[in-house]
Amino acid sequence: MDAKDVDLNALMAQRPMSGLQVRICLLCALIAVLDGVDTQAIVIAAPSLAQSFGMKVIAFGPVFSIALLGGVVGAVLCGSLSDALGRKRILVAATAVFALFTFATAFADSYESLLAIRFLAGLGLGGAVPRFLALSSEYTPPDRRGTVASLLWAGFPLGGMLGGFMNAFIVAHFGWPAIFYVGGCLPLIVAVALTVALPESAAFLAMRDSRSDRLRMIAERIAGRTFEPGARFFTTESKMPGAPVALLLRQDRRVATLILWLSFFASFGLLGLVVLWIPAILQGAGIAASGTATVLGFHGLGALVGMGVAGRVVDKFGARLALIPALIVAAVCTWLLGNVSSIVEASTVMVLIGIFLGLGASGLIALASQIYPTAIRSTGLGWAMGMGRLGQVIGPLVTGRLMLGGMTSGEVMEILAILPIIVGLALLGLRVRVGEPTAMSGATDVALTPVASGQPRRA
Repeated sequence: MDAKDVDLNALMAQRPMSGLQVRICLLCALIAVLDGVDTQAIVIAAPSLAQSFGMKVIAFGPVFSIALLGGVVGAVLCGSLSDALGRKRILVAATAVFALFTFATAFADSYESLLAIRFLAGLGLGGAVPRFLALSSEYTPPDRRGTVASLLWAGFPLGGMLGGFMNAFIVAHFGWPAIFYVGGCLPLIVAVALTVALPESAAFLAMRDSRSDRLRMIAERIAGRTFEPGARFFTTESKMPGAPVALLLRQDRRVATLILWLSFFASFGLLGLVVLWIPAILQGAGIAASGTATVLGFHGLGALVGMGVAGRVVDKFGARLALIPALIVAAVCTWLLGNVSSIVEASTVMVLIGIFLGLGASGLIALASQIYPTAIRSTGLGWAMGMGRLGQVIGPLVTGRLMLGGMTSGEVMEILAILPIIVGLALLGLRVRVGEPTAMSGATDVALTPVASGQPRRA
């Protein structure tokens, strides 16, 4: 190997994270916070919006779901674009789209226009989330990608808590349109910050032009030293022929990808459902509606803890050993949620669901960020997150049907407790191997293959 050749993975693995890498992660975390803020915004504004349209708030179910559906489309559509055009370009564009249509929500003058605007806002947000996960993971040492991915995603429950307090204050003092004025300006400011302060993925640049001055300057900021002009920067991952989506389903990773999709669908769908149905569960237990905010606050706190530690646990103990026990506890707590009789019991169960189901769901993000190579990482994360949002769209429709069929909310929770068990069983069908650094590159080799296939292959 020429002395001028520099392996980017080895470079990042050999030293602490630089100021540039930390800045990239902090900027990316802001997107997760915005996602949490937006989730609270539409819930808090819904009663006022419904009143202005002469509707009952219970008819606003499609408004909640349409943004998630837009998120599915955005996550899937922008994944391939990002692998072809670059992480930064698509991330900035998606964040700007989210900002524009969040701001436009304040000017919706009909139910139909509100649906269209919320779909487009969701499309932008859904396109941004997997992009920041892909870009940040490519600036993280390979053995810490899981930890960083879950820490960034912990911004979502943090945004939910901050958004709840902030939006409640705004709507009380300035009216519901102000929620979306602020909610639109914040991501616009973030989009400008991303444009100015966020570099393109070094791994992506290395696959396009391994000797560019732009890439050399990024490497120098990471390493804290200079490199000769004309030095070649590379990763151990190379370009892959064919369409990125087709590569996700290639024979050697088809089963793994499908299992990930199932796991994301079930885990994120359930995370949304326990929050959606907690008011009905509390009402059925004779608990005052004022207790809902307290219970949701405990759930948010638990989710913040669980999602924050998920990546570290996965990195330390491996995916199956870390996630399967957490999912079993989440299943037990989901079953218990259908049988609570006091606000203390509900708060206790919801904080445990937040911790263990949050750990399981965020651990899946950490896992997905590790197993796909650079060439298809954004596409892989996009489709996986899209499946998670699809679960959040379909889940309320299915459970609503069960309720219309005569089931109580408690009985629905007992059925939903099966979902974490299904995810745990699915993960038993995978073998995850994180190998030792190679002699030449120092890169960490991560492979994910079905157990039945024998020895893991390089992803």
